[in-house]
Amino acid sequence: MIKEQRHARILSLLRQQGVVSMEELQRFMPGVAAVTIRRDLVQLDELGALRRRHGGAVLPDDTLVRSKGALPGTETNPLASDLDSLNAVILPPISGRGSEVLRREIVRRGIPFIAESASQPGGAYLGPDNFAAGVELGRLAAREVGDRPLSMLVIGVAELPNTRERVAGFEAGLAEAGVRPAAVHRVNGQGSYRIGLRVAHDAFAADETINLVFAVNDHAAIAGIEAAERLDRKVAVYSMGGESAAFMARLLERGPLRAVGALFPEVVGRLGIDMAVLGILGQSPPHTVTPHAIVTPETLADYFETGVQGWRLREDVLERLGDIGPSFQAKLIRTRRIGFLPHYPAHDWYRSMAAAMQVRCKLYGATLVVSPPHHGISAEIARLRREIAQSAAQLVRPGMIVALNEGQANTFLAEELRSLAVRKPEQMQGVTVVTNAFDVLHALEDVAAIKVILTAGEYQKADRCLVGPSLGAIFERVRPHLAFIAADGVTPGFGLSSLDERRALAALRFINAAEAGIVLADSVALGSDANHRIAGISQIRSVLTDDGALPEDRQRFRSVGIDVLIAGEIHPEPTAEADGNYRNQS
Repeated sequence: MIKEQRHARILSLLRQQGVVSMEELQRFMPGVAAVTIRRDLVQLDELGALRRRHGGAVLPDDTLVRSKGALPGTETNPLASDLDSLNAVILPPISGRGSEVLRREIVRRGIPFIAESASQPGGAYLGPDNFAAGVELGRLAAREVGDRPLSMLVIGVAELPNTRERVAGFEAGLAEAGVRPAAVHRVNGQGSYRIGLRVAHDAFAADETINLVFAVNDHAAIAGIEAAERLDRKVAVYSMGGESAAFMARLLERGPLRAVGALFPEVVGRLGIDMAVLGILGQSPPHTVTPHAIVTPETLADYFETGVQGWRLREDVLERLGDIGPSFQAKLIRTRRIGFLPHYPAHDWYRSMAAAMQVRCKLYGATLVVSPPHHGISAEIARLRREIAQSAAQLVRPGMIVALNEGQANTFLAEELRSLAVRKPEQMQGVTVVTNAFDVLHALEDVAAIKVILTAGEYQKADRCLVGPSLGAIFERVRPHLAFIAADGVTPGFGLSSLDERRALAALRFINAAEAGIVLADSVALGSDANHRIAGISQIRSVLTDDGALPEDRQRFRSVGIDVLIAGEIHPEPTAEADGNYRNQS
């Protein structure tokens, strides 16, 4: 089963269940080794397509949006290639190594960038003061719990800065009033109701005295309430969020939910579009702190109302809180496309935001494009690797023998060599490519100017390449001038690394056989370590990366004697024979 098929099956199973374990994935794909599935989860996690967890994964995917029904008038297709089609971007906080690549490209292109819920480099902030809202909710909780002994459960999302601020604020609000729980249990709900329910249940089972729950969002609150009810525990629940009006209506049940720090996603969505419009019109969108309110059963009717379609935010509240009113001619905005890239597009918060955004876009004549960010991240990483490959191709000279291992960067390099053979056949004269990758072989198989040698080895179907001890036999008779190594990670300390042990050993054979090794590493891989070491950093000559590599990362490599080459810049000429040509050695 090829990688794309495996990824599709993993995403399909996660779409159905929301969370999946390694055991379930192995049953679902019985012919695929566990190590291959783990590598797939790592790759999908780096692209932002899922979030890897110990023993499995959780997935927020664009198909979840479709399963709930697309919003009328919005586009929910993935970004097929890059950001070219968008005139402004609203980006919530996203984690993963690839997230910085997407943000940097948005800024590089000069696209108006709205950073929703958490500050992001280059973006205009849009969202609440999470700490202040948490403090207000904590103060209310302190007044209501009085002097009785407390044991508190905090259900958070540890990796997101906005939720960490909410927790810190709530605890500060309690402390201001002199309330200090005897015990505080912290669990990570990871943004998933199912996971939140499980970890909350475990916490209640471990401490029967828990009587106060703070939840960072609606899903966490619902999980805490249900876990307490299953174990017949009496608790007071205070939650941030208010992601849906239906959740807010639970305040009227007079049950565990005592108060909500409502952050009004409808208001955030509306203001986000107004900020994007300002950016499209050439103005700098201001940093915007959106309103919040502590809503209790007594004040619910001040903000929400019920009607034929259920509970909703009152229109007068939306108008009062959600209008910065940019003034412009409507024709200036018609046909413009505003991208909204939520990591959890099926969550109520983003559904409510997107619905409000769509109403605002319709008013202005603009189009709202909803797409999970991992599509943009994947496309941007591929673009960076192609840029690296284009520069690597310029290092190949007539008569050279070059070795290419498997990996997307080297597939792109093979395509660049093929293009050069058509445009500048003299540059590829006498060039030989040695590879263990079938994608490289297929890219060059009908290029007459380039000789291709496929190594021996055992076929590793998951990566479409050859591995194993017999791979090195060819190097007893052929010595490459350059080995281009596509690596999953490279640091001065651990060296080059791969997600797969057998691919790591294959890459080491390429390095040992060549006169010089050049690592092709995008800025996501640079400064990161994968699971399996390929070689020490001293065993290669240069690192070829993109211009997004951090200066401190580049300097660390240079300080240990490694050249750092930047794609698109002028590279030093490789050393040639006296006649200006390279001679095949076989």
